[in-house]
Amino acid sequence: MKPLLKSAITLAFFSIFLIVLSTPPAFSQKNQIDRINLNWNMYKKLNNSNLPFIAYTAHRTLHQYRATQKGSQLSLVFNVAVSLDGQQSTVDLRRLATLAEEGKKNLLNHEQGHSDLAVIYGRILYKALTKKVYTVKNYQKEVKKIYEDTLKELAEINARYDMETMHGEEQEPQDKWDLYFKKELKLK
Repeated sequence: MKPLLKSAITLAFFSIFLIVLSTPPAFSQKNQIDRINLNWNMYKKLNNSNLPFIAYTAHRTLHQYRATQKGSQLSLVFNVAVSLDGQQSTVDLRRLATLAEEGKKNLLNHEQGHSDLAVIYGRILYKALTKKVYTVKNYQKEVKKIYEDTLKELAEINARYDMETMHGEEQEPQDKWDLYFKKELKLK
């Protein structure tokens, strides 16, 4: 083999080696779940409801994935989305009208906290899904378990949030939770 051809082949193999090393791994993913900034127009309006609270905020946390198998290797690419469930999120206009402007503002802020929790746990779900190592045999079961466990934790923390803040009526614990939301969502 001529020295020039040998050098070109060596350089080509070395270049391919560098490209392979610099390529991000198949599991490297990014999923942006942004804060949902609430306002009363996003809620289904009710009059004279029998619900125990003036407002109720509900979300949908959806996940999907694409599985690719090459030999014994399994690669999953995830997408997680959190959205306000406009049909389940309700406000009783008659009871809302009984609040002063400050009360309406505080109630919306409290409901914003429920929305922030949904976003935070959507991010937690995404991280949990992407850090797990899956096999061809277990991936569907594992994805389902992570999803269900994360939503269970979200339900528990929502209940704790309501209990500690007395559904937003206790300002001091609400302020502490607001700081938590700000930190977790990296808000200014």
